[in-house]
Amino acid sequence: MDRPDYDLNTPEDFLDNEHFRRWVRYRRDDDRIYWEDFLSRYPEKRPAYENAVATLLVIYGHDVPDSDDGAGRLRDLLNAETRPRESTPLWRWLRWSAAAMLAIGLGFWWSRAGREAGDVGRGVAQMAAATQSEWVVRQNDAQAVLLVNLPDGSSVLLSNGSRIRFGREMNGAERDVYLDGEGFFEVVKNPAKPFLVHTDKLTTRVLGTSFRVKSFPGHDEAEVAVKTGRVAVTTIDREAAKPLMLYPNQRMSLVRKNDRLLRAVKDISNTDIVAAIDAEPFDFQFTPVSEAFKILETNYAVKIRFDEEKMSHCTVTAALKDEPFLEKIRLICLATETSFVLNGDEVTISGAGCP
Repeated sequence: MDRPDYDLNTPEDFLDNEHFRRWVRYRRDDDRIYWEDFLSRYPEKRPAYENAVATLLVIYGHDVPDSDDGAGRLRDLLNAETRPRESTPLWRWLRWSAAAMLAIGLGFWWSRAGREAGDVGRGVAQMAAATQSEWVVRQNDAQAVLLVNLPDGSSVLLSNGSRIRFGREMNGAERDVYLDGEGFFEVVKNPAKPFLVHTDKLTTRVLGTSFRVKSFPGHDEAEVAVKTGRVAVTTIDREAAKPLMLYPNQRMSLVRKNDRLLRAVKDISNTDIVAAIDAEPFDFQFTPVSEAFKILETNYAVKIRFDEEKMSHCTVTAALKDEPFLEKIRLICLATETSFVLNGDEVTISGAGCP
């Protein structure tokens, strides 16, 4: 018989829970709702929950055993090996590979309730927003790009002269964003709530991916370029029969001529001039954490503060190509057993560091 949820306190407790193992393996919507509510009611249990998730993913990949014998083998693995002079369980030294797996799978589990209860907060742009209406409007009048973190955890890098509008809560059936100008989007995966970017010339629909949209009002040209995943683009054109599907490294150019919108699709070659973040792989292989933070600072126009001495031995191994900014930070913190606080355009990392 499973423990009651209030009695799940350690990674081993979660691994012993059949309901938890079923959620990790099958990711059913009813289980997702249950565990989102669980993390909302017991935010202090999140570290144990995430370590249990990481253990299952690292040891068994996506083929997680759902039998009692399988759970027993996992507990044996957790308890069999410890550091020579301390009683730390196996998941502690698995944290590096766990972060890499989490970068692929854990974003789906990062619930809205959990984000509001934790360190993530409301995002760089939202903290400064003064409007009290249901819509948040952000405009970038500076030369540098502006990082805007959306309520669902997605992020947008807004180019100079661009403006974005989105719901303060994003609690509808779809996640609608209205863009005037150019923005690079990294979208949290949520198949139940599609993400739509609306402009004056086209609408881009995604489930979770990274892509760039460029459509300035009054200009005849528009563009959608996909970095990862796929998107469906619908033009504001009565003659458009159906959405156009774009795949990784594809770009759609849109030109208005004689009151018609002409579409052209091509693969993005190495000779194309693209923004740095479009080309950045964010693929870390035992990368010193100071170097990883520097890459994030360069691409997202933020300042990351941390104790260089304490974290001088920390490295990170993770594939974070299409994760939103806050998820990248959170996963690196999970890998290095640190935490972070967001304040304006600065991120402060704190923790004991790595031995």
